[in-house]
Amino acid sequence: MANMHGNEEKKNAKRCLESRCTNAGRKPGLTGSSGRSIDYLRLSITDRCNFRCIYCMPQEGMPFIPHENILSYEAILRLVAILADLGVIHYKVTGGEPFCRKGAMGFIKDLAAMPGVAEVTVTTNGSLAGNCLEDLAGAGVSAINFSCDAFTPEVFRSVTRSDASLASIRENMERAAALGLRVKINAVPIRGHNAAELLPIARFALERGFHIRFIELMPIGSGRVLRGIPLSDVRHMLEREFGPLRVVAEKTGNGPAVMHRVQGYPGLVGFIAALSGRFCAACNRVRLTATGYLKSCLCHEAGVDLREAMEEGADDEELRQLIVHAVAGKPNGHTFSFSNPEGDHFFMNSVGG
Repeated sequence: MANMHGNEEKKNAKRCLESRCTNAGRKPGLTGSSGRSIDYLRLSITDRCNFRCIYCMPQEGMPFIPHENILSYEAILRLVAILADLGVIHYKVTGGEPFCRKGAMGFIKDLAAMPGVAEVTVTTNGSLAGNCLEDLAGAGVSAINFSCDAFTPEVFRSVTRSDASLASIRENMERAAALGLRVKINAVPIRGHNAAELLPIARFALERGFHIRFIELMPIGSGRVLRGIPLSDVRHMLEREFGPLRVVAEKTGNGPAVMHRVQGYPGLVGFIAALSGRFCAACNRVRLTATGYLKSCLCHEAGVDLREAMEEGADDEELRQLIVHAVAGKPNGHTFSFSNPEGDHFFMNSVGG
């Protein structure tokens, strides 16, 4: 009976993921390989970050992109106008750490006001977001994702290699919720580093009505030398503590997280399993890097340099055709694994988190 229940749970998770990654109301025009509708853009506005998280970049940092090579806000908004007309209506502003870039809040306001943009959300480490929360809520931003892998100060410092105030970040999470922003916490389970932190983070989120999402460690950059904790182990840990997890059928976001309810708690638990779950068949997203490269898959180089095209004088129709062609060539799936070298040549902060 346990195996039957487990198999049915997996089927339900797959069905709800596929249903959440389609958008029946989107405009026609942007379709990836295998007929996948693309309606979601992860939009990096900087590769800079004030943290040096162990799975993201080296402790000593790395050469950041010169400012003159970063896409201007005006150029980003020009591209968003074209993308929105093609049916890309959901936007996630990310980095690096987006609030490391001067003028980020003004840009987010302009983005949220763009015709055709249905939803804007933000991902942050939370350390620089405190002064922006009221403005984010006022601009119509619907959700804010806090990347936080530990709730014990010494473990937090060890993972982030930062002296940022964990207490302030937790306070910012609660302030954001009080302002009406949907709060999500993203945590990467890493063997030997934060196993004991996962239950306290989950409890904090569940009791407050937040979403806690556990993200499978990706074999990218610094993450290649670490070992993730299998999400199946994380699930068992949670169920021992909180009771059974039941898949949520309704839409809770625009991405690949499979969300679960826990009886007696207002919050939700999600799992993002890019490797073990391999949700490529339902992928609805592309990425725009801070340098203006439209990346159709995190794993592959496939895409198009839109900044270069704009500098060479491409008009809006030419940009539109470049986007359509690049997305049509979106690979059917990633080839990430810890046994091949594809993740060696870039770090997560450079492609939009």
